[in-house]
Amino acid sequence: MARLKIIRIIALCLSFLCGNSAALTTQDSVFLQHSAAMMVINPESGNIIAANDAAAEFYGYTVDVLQSMRIQDINQLNAEQVAQEREQALAEGRNYFIFRHQLADGSLRTVSVYSSPFIDQNGQSQLLSVIHDISAQRELQDALWYYQNNLEEQVAEQTKEIQQMSSMRMLLLAVIIVILLSSMMVLVVLLLRLRRAKRRSEAQGARLEAIFDSIVDLLVFTDKDGIILSTNQRVQDVFGVAHCMLNQPIEEVLDEGICTKQSTCHQMQCEVHIANHSTTFSVTKNPVLDLHKQLVGYIYVLQDITERLAQEKDQRLARTVFDTTSEGVLVSDKNNRIQMVNRAFTEITGFSADEVMGQSPAMFNSGHHGNAYFNKLYQTLNERGHWEGEIWNRRKSGDVYPSWLQVSAVFDKQGDIEMYVALFNDITSRKHHEQMMWQQANFDTLTGLANRHHYHEKFDQALANAKEQQTRLAICFIDLDRFKAINDTLGHHIGDLLLIEAAQRIQDCTRSSDTVARLGGDEFAILLTDIKSIRDVEGIANKILHQLSSQFVLEGHEAFVSGSMGITFYPDDGDDRKVLLRNADSAMYKAKEHGRNCFQFYTSVMHENAKARSQLEGALHKSLINKELSVVYQPIHDAKGQRLGCEALLRWHSEALGQVPPDEFIPVSEELGLILAMGEWVLYQACSQAKSWCDRLDGAFFVTVNVSSTQFKRQDVSMLVAKVLRETGLLAHCLTLEITENVLADNSEHILRQLSALRDMGVELAIDDFGTGYSSLSYLKRFPLSKLKIDKEFICDLPDDAEDRALVSAIISMASNLNLKVVAEGVETVEQLGLLKQLNCDFTQGYYHSKPLSAVDFEDYLLSFNDAH
Repeated sequence: MARLKIIRIIALCLSFLCGNSAALTTQDSVFLQHSAAMMVINPESGNIIAANDAAAEFYGYTVDVLQSMRIQDINQLNAEQVAQEREQALAEGRNYFIFRHQLADGSLRTVSVYSSPFIDQNGQSQLLSVIHDISAQRELQDALWYYQNNLEEQVAEQTKEIQQMSSMRMLLLAVIIVILLSSMMVLVVLLLRLRRAKRRSEAQGARLEAIFDSIVDLLVFTDKDGIILSTNQRVQDVFGVAHCMLNQPIEEVLDEGICTKQSTCHQMQCEVHIANHSTTFSVTKNPVLDLHKQLVGYIYVLQDITERLAQEKDQRLARTVFDTTSEGVLVSDKNNRIQMVNRAFTEITGFSADEVMGQSPAMFNSGHHGNAYFNKLYQTLNERGHWEGEIWNRRKSGDVYPSWLQVSAVFDKQGDIEMYVALFNDITSRKHHEQMMWQQANFDTLTGLANRHHYHEKFDQALANAKEQQTRLAICFIDLDRFKAINDTLGHHIGDLLLIEAAQRIQDCTRSSDTVARLGGDEFAILLTDIKSIRDVEGIANKILHQLSSQFVLEGHEAFVSGSMGITFYPDDGDDRKVLLRNADSAMYKAKEHGRNCFQFYTSVMHENAKARSQLEGALHKSLINKELSVVYQPIHDAKGQRLGCEALLRWHSEALGQVPPDEFIPVSEELGLILAMGEWVLYQACSQAKSWCDRLDGAFFVTVNVSSTQFKRQDVSMLVAKVLRETGLLAHCLTLEITENVLADNSEHILRQLSALRDMGVELAIDDFGTGYSSLSYLKRFPLSKLKIDKEFICDLPDDAEDRALVSAIISMASNLNLKVVAEGVETVEQLGLLKQLNCDFTQGYYHSKPLSAVDFEDYLLSFNDAH
């Protein structure tokens, strides 16, 4: 019973941890939902401060009505009777009082009142009263006394009657027995009721104990000296030693925290060591007083706030990142109404946070995108949860700017969209830079015409359209006659002016749908689309030749040139770009042979070429079997002269055809599928040979091997390379694979997976004949490349050609920013090498260093390199 009383006191005192009765009424579930009727009463005025639902149900009043009454309105005893009852309770040693309370319906009930004083947060003394209806018990007691008194009277009367009438003794005795039995039955019923009342009382105590243990916070009750007397179940769950804590000082648990030295404290932070780790608790301490307001102990409430502090730290960190990131951040709700923006958002858009809160992001719409664009955006966002792409928005000033936008949907636990988070940045400068790069990569800086790369792109597009629409194309190659003589006599400046004027004259003779390009030097090319008849082409050709043969006046100098033009047609003379360009070039040389200043059409000598092609194919099939293939090695020097490498080049000396150039037999071998066996053979030869050279240079050597796009499409190159490296013993970082843009243009996941696997094993990847076009820039972003090889086309006119110098400089600068190494091919002069070193080119290759060498000769070259370094 002592423990039950302590539990009751603790449970009731918990209601006052918030500090006042108002908080008790509205927040404390123990007080409000307890099955016993409870009220908080001001002892001086008798005003009912608070009442729970059980009290309202018992008295028949609402909680609000009870809180507007005084206890004197309910208690039927006057002040004198109340004082007498208290004195009697004190004399009997009981801690409750017996009163007569009137209910709302006018009925009277006998109740026992348990009252406990406490001090609220305002320092006022209040009484917590627990009311228990004992009317039934009192009725049973009265009935028992009634039956007992009645029994005594009947016994006395029977005794008198027995004395008076002996003849009726037996009858009276029977009556007495019946009465005694009835009384015993009444007593048994009373005892059963008392037992049920005791069980209810014990159940109520068990409920209070269960409530005490079910509270999620840690509860510790100590005596006034700080010795732990009782704890709830949460203490044992957290510490695992609840029973061992009993009768121990609270200072040992709280590591002598400051709160243990104070009489009261509210949510004081305290570090506690549990199982070799530190946990942060918020500690609240309140005194527990008895009926006489004497201190009996303290109740400690510990709340684990470790996770909350960590979350607060994460939130502070997230907020700092949110405010300081250079990307604009916008957060909107599920209805796409803006809820939050960061500082970068304001800096980019010009809108402050107050101006956009609650608005739709549609307020930034620039008008560049239609409804279909945004419908597709939100469809992707709802299906995949993320959208990323370029979008044009409008600033507060009205300026329209491009931005790169990433939008992610945030889903709740039910899988519904809860909000959207958008990150964006202004890519105006990047777009401008890309446009400049694209302009430099696709147009001739001197004449403004399309360059070779852009001409090839336009050619491929026009060829695809012509095949689809079954129309004709005309390809014209133009070479200026006597240009070199003018350039040498009047100087490069006058020569450049002549090229500019010639380009303008050629362009004036063509249609807006045609493409005019400068391929390099004094060579021009024209792509004429949708050709109806040959006569139309002849008219354009005659007009161009007439314009070119007219006088040029260049800064006071008179100059005369002419043009030699070769013309070929699709589909008459071929259906492949390379074939058509080769045919046009052949026709142009025929025009020169016919005296220049004329044009020539490509003739039917294609039959002879086809016959030669057939002979070439037959010989290729026997090349491996007859061991006609060989590998030569051309040195590659780094800019600092400290590292040497080489490119393995395939050569073919046919018994029937003699020495066949690689640019003739390699395309044919790709078409026939022979490149698979040939490529594997070259890879084995190069890696085996390079292993001995790597050992001699302690690993400071590398070999570069060309890999065809056909190999990537028809086999797994990564598996082949891994096998060759394993069998030859060559280290992966000593091998570089050269691939062309054709490999990357396929843009398939199969090829990307192979390239990624090669880079993962340490093999270097170089893109050969880098054209600096827009598509090439996308390759650098998507594919795991490590080197760029600048084609000799851009090196041969260095350092004199300003256009090539600008292009090479741009390529090297871009590659450096992308952490890519640059290899310049076709270096033949010391001036070219000097300029490339000045531009910080990483590697150089060309005849200036050496022509391709056999393995034996290259080994001698390697020894000379070692001796020099």
